[in-house]
Amino acid sequence: MKKVIAIVMFCVFCGAASVLAEDASVLPARIGRIYLAPIFAFANGEYDEDGSYHSFKSGEGTMRAFAMGVAAEYGVLDWISAAVQWTPAWVIASDVDMRQTIPVGPYTGSVMDKVNANGPADLFVGAKFLLIGEKAPVQNSRIRFALATGAKIPLPGPDFEEQYRNGGTGKTATGANQDKHVLGLGLRTYADYVFNKNFFLNFYTEFIGYPMNGKLSESGLAGYIQKTGLDDLQTQLAGMGLFDRVSYKDEVFYGYEFTAELEPVFSTSLGGGVNFTAGLPLNFHFSPPSKYDVFIDPIVTGMLPATAALVPEEAASMVFSLRPGVSFFFTRLPLPTEFKLAYYAPIAGENTMATHTVVLQIKVYFKI
Repeated sequence: MKKVIAIVMFCVFCGAASVLAEDASVLPARIGRIYLAPIFAFANGEYDEDGSYHSFKSGEGTMRAFAMGVAAEYGVLDWISAAVQWTPAWVIASDVDMRQTIPVGPYTGSVMDKVNANGPADLFVGAKFLLIGEKAPVQNSRIRFALATGAKIPLPGPDFEEQYRNGGTGKTATGANQDKHVLGLGLRTYADYVFNKNFFLNFYTEFIGYPMNGKLSESGLAGYIQKTGLDDLQTQLAGMGLFDRVSYKDEVFYGYEFTAELEPVFSTSLGGGVNFTAGLPLNFHFSPPSKYDVFIDPIVTGMLPATAALVPEEAASMVFSLRPGVSFFFTRLPLPTEFKLAYYAPIAGENTMATHTVVLQIKVYFKI
């Protein structure tokens, strides 16, 4: 079941909302922009709990995916922007090279080898406030500092009862959610130090807290299998007079996620209404262990060793990645448009897939 669980980590492939991370600037009043971000991701290995990298062998989880991120932002005032961001993205097409035997339920012993990670991420809705800067309440030409607050609005995830049937009958099964699909409350900070008109240093952080519990059975295919197995185990033990030796709640507490990014940025004009920008962000993403209320008496585990697999794993995950990118901003088009190409390369991690990501970010500006 470990490889089924590993698919859940796929959602880290675009580093949460940092796919659309920005510097501390906000849009001028009455200026809007729309983002489109086609994303291609692939993973040929993973980082284990000790931080060692292991390549996937055939059937162990090699992943390919195509996704699309979308966002819209509007300048309310010269120092306040409002935004709706759909990040990381909707995973439109994916394939996971995994061969997994289903351990419990009516399809026990069936081999699941057609797995994807398709589905939507949740929506982030919020506002960004430039507190220090040239047009901020505290004016400064060298330092920019902004805060953004908002909420992640949960969208429906896959029906894992249906995906379990698919996996047991040889059909393609979706193995994981692309997000938590529970309410999240977020805070982002942006700090820029401007050295000159061509160069500045940006430091970005994001904290998303999850105050509400999700359901184990809706957390992914692995969670659904575990919940089904615990139900079956309780029924089995009831006939042996040991019903109270297993207890669980169909709940999972995600805690929070934290992202930090440090990026030196160089920009210059190429003439003819074309501006060029290059950056080299170092990104860090961390998720603490998810918490579950599952208890199996050691006596039961001694009698039935396979039941140990029904206790969900609790492990923190983290990943460091380099994210070089270049952009070209065409300011003289009827709708000024910026094209940015970035490549996310993992360099270290723990308990996560080593996912490489190519992002083409398209920003179209308009005035109302």
